[in-house]
Amino acid sequence: AMKQMLSRQAAQGNIIVHEFDDHPAIFKELVENDYCSFRAVSAVQVSTQYLADELRAFNPHIYLFENQLPSLPERRSCDVSTDRVTIFFGALNRRPDWEPLMPAINEAVRRCGDRLYFCVVSDRGFYEELETAAKEYIGGVRDGGIVAPYERYTAALHASDIALLPLNDTAFNRAKSDLKFIEAAGHGAAVLAAPTVYERTVKDGETGLIYRSPQEFAQKLELLVKRADLRRMLAENAYRYVAEHRLLAQHIDEYAAVYRELFERREELERERLQRVEKFFPNL
Repeated sequence: AMKQMLSRQAAQGNIIVHEFDDHPAIFKELVENDYCSFRAVSAVQVSTQYLADELRAFNPHIYLFENQLPSLPERRSCDVSTDRVTIFFGALNRRPDWEPLMPAINEAVRRCGDRLYFCVVSDRGFYEELETAAKEYIGGVRDGGIVAPYERYTAALHASDIALLPLNDTAFNRAKSDLKFIEAAGHGAAVLAAPTVYERTVKDGETGLIYRSPQEFAQKLELLVKRADLRRMLAENAYRYVAEHRLLAQHIDEYAAVYRELFERREELERERLQRVEKFFPNL
């Protein structure tokens, strides 16, 4: 079925591009199929240099398009009349990343009393580990699942003061993009982020804070909670970075040029694609 679909698309003069945004090793079916979905297409599009380097082993035609925001969110206004600090965490399958930090988070709860309010999207385990009643969980709306609609995710982010972005240094995490940072930045939340992935974009002390240990996480979290001026400065700088560099409209010409080049080379790419299919999947 796959061979027929690919052949049909190629016969119509189409370029077959696989867009991929995660580490391939986590998908059992990809491994068992000898990465057919990378080898048997014309080219692969990814969002990180790490993924580009990983997938080049399966296809020489790898194109890197960083994630961008489709539009600039409305600038967030800060409510100076309240001392409450809203902390946001939204992710899936991140327990190994956040679990070492939870003691520091709950210590901050004990220190700050009623000042802290938590907004948790999708990660029920994180929500349940928080030792406070001042918390809100946002998940699926129709089927009771954990995946929240994107508009609820961004609305919660837009209403938050601090966004936590934990990532341990693993092969799987290194393949991730900085999307969560630019989303937080666009919605006016100051980030406290791990160095994995985020140190390539976040300027520590300028557009966010980077932590390198649970102890440093605790110190910087306390600093962000105490200092509204620091949160505001980091958030405004990060918002400016997104406005100037990370909007889709700013990169459209570059993306279009790549697709035009691919289309102009379609006959060459199709010959190479068929050679890979014959070499790796003669029975496909």
